[in-house]
Amino acid sequence: MINLPKKPSPSLMVVLGIPLAGMFSYYCFLKVGFNLTDFKENLDNRFIVTDRLFDPKWSWAIENASEALVETIQIAILASVVGCFLALPLSFYASQTTNQNTISYFIYKSFLNLVRTIPDLFWAMMFTVAVGLGPFAGVLALVMFSLAIMGKLLSETIDSIDPGPLEAAKSSGASHNQSVFTSALPQVLPNFTAYFLYIFELCIRASVILGLVGAGGVGRIIETQRIFLRFDRITPIIVLILVVVILIEQFSVWLRRRIL
Repeated sequence: MINLPKKPSPSLMVVLGIPLAGMFSYYCFLKVGFNLTDFKENLDNRFIVTDRLFDPKWSWAIENASEALVETIQIAILASVVGCFLALPLSFYASQTTNQNTISYFIYKSFLNLVRTIPDLFWAMMFTVAVGLGPFAGVLALVMFSLAIMGKLLSETIDSIDPGPLEAAKSSGASHNQSVFTSALPQVLPNFTAYFLYIFELCIRASVILGLVGAGGVGRIIETQRIFLRFDRITPIIVLILVVVILIEQFSVWLRRRIL
């Protein structure tokens, strides 16, 4: 009878893992130059932020940031629609379930991986140089952002669909594209809708960050006020963004329950 090696018990792994994690964390603190004394000294500067942060200027924000907030929502809507619908056909080519050509599958999969590797902030910096400052650069950057996320999520969803209807359509004489359109696409459409709403929420948040590099939206106002340490004007803008995100999220939850 062959005696197989015993697996280490969970308790032993915990006993060994905790000190190792502590030692590794301490090593990381040393490598990044963390200094508790400097931290305590610099902590006194927090009053520059907190004193104004909790004294919001609501009238200023409503008067000066409302139009930029609407622009942020417009950027997110346009980028989500264009990016997600561009990702829809690419996702079928990036899935082995619907693309049997190994070379073609590798090319499309690598393209989506490449787009996903580049951060959205870097896309914004490149497009602001290419097309100039403003919301158009933000739309282009978030199109790539939406394309990357939708391509990833949807291609993996297509990988897990039931291949039975697809094979049945092919056996009845339908071409490959017809089989995909009539058998695979209906299976992933509910997921596509749910992913689209999720990506739209992400684009609202991302478009605020892109404004910091001149890509339009309310982020440029936040960056301008941060430079002059006007955190009393930043606080109400953040609250307005929070309200918009919560409303969009609640609408997305309601719609997903109706669809899925």
